[in-house]
Amino acid sequence: MSEDPNSPSPPEGDIDVEVIVPDTWSAGVYANGFTCWYNRTDFTLDFLVYLPAEPAAGDSRGPVMHQPVQVTARVKFPPALIFRLMQNLNDAMSNYEHQFGPITHLGE
Repeated sequence: MSEDPNSPSPPEGDIDVEVIVPDTWSAGVYANGFTCWYNRTDFTLDFLVYLPAEPAAGDSRGPVMHQPVQVTARVKFPPALIFRLMQNLNDAMSNYEHQFGPITHLGE
């Protein structure tokens, strides 16, 4: 007996997921910073590169430095998926530390 081709449910059992990365994305983008912001429907992760700092006009406190930061990638997640992202990052960090040793935190 054959399955109904109009059936909305997937077949039972394992699913073999194939991740396809377009050639233009295969090298990835570099980021040495990130920020996260959100609204009611999305969490947005901006991946950043800090560019060279420049002197800027100061105020009564004296001169200041201007720190330009460029967004290299922006990814939006629905709220339900951001928790899964955090779990996957935690698992990946644990596996990394098991294989390569503790991760050195910035500033240490």
